Amino acid sequence: MKIFNSKKRVAGLALAATAVLGITAVQAGAIAADLPLRGSGTFCLSPNAERTLASQNVTLEAIAPATRNGNCLTMPVTGTLSPDLSRGEGPLQGGMRFASPEHRLDVTNLNIHIKLGEGSTSADIAQDGAAATHVDFFRYPVALNLVSFTPTTVETKNIPLKLAAPGAAAFTTAFGTGTTAAHDPLFLFDGHAQVTNPFGGLSKP
Repeated sequence: MKIFNSKKRVAGLALAATAVLGITAVQAGAIAADLPLRGSGTFCLSPNAERTLASQNVTLEAIAPATRNGNCLTMPVTGTLSPDLSRGEGPLQGGMRFASPEHRLDVTNLNIHIKLGEGSTSADIAQDGAAATHVDFFRYPVALNLVSFTPTTVETKNIPLKLAAPGAAAFTTAFGTGTTAAHDPLFLFDGHAQVTNPFGGLSKP
C-alpha cells in the first residue's frame, strides 16, 4: 500500500510539474509557435432568432459531419491559437442548412478568425444548390473575459454571433427577410478545444 501511494504521489507531482512548465514557458515567451488545437464548436440559435425563423417557416439542419441537437449544431474544429491568446484560426467541419418550403441556404467551410477586440467567421454560402460564394459571415466580440483556459484546454461560452453584412444579405435574398431583429445575434457559440501538443512550439537550445 505504501508503494502504491508513493507511485500515486510521484504521478501527481509529475502532472503538476508539467502544467507549471507549460504556464511558465508561455509567460516567458519560450513557446513562439502557435499552439495546435482540436475540439468542437456548438452553435445554438438565440431565442429571438429561433422565434423569427419559426415564424418564417425556416428550419435549421446539420450538414455532416456536423450534428444537430434541438436548436443547436455541433461541428468538429481544428486550428491554432497564439500563446498570448491574441489571434487564432479554426476551420470547422460540416455546415448548416437553413431551409423553407421554397428555398434553402447552405453554409459550409466555416473558418473562425480570432483577434482581440472582434473576431469573424468566413464561410461558403450557396442558395438552392447554386455555386458557393465565400463571404464574411459572422462577427463577434473577442475578449479574455469570454475565454477560460488551462495549460491544455481553451473554452468559450455564449459568444454572440451576429451576421456580418454579406451574411445578412444572403438571408434576405434567400427568404425575403432577415433572420433576427437588428443587432440581435443569430447564434450563441460555445467552443471547447484541447491543446494537442502544448510543447510543440518550444524553441530548441
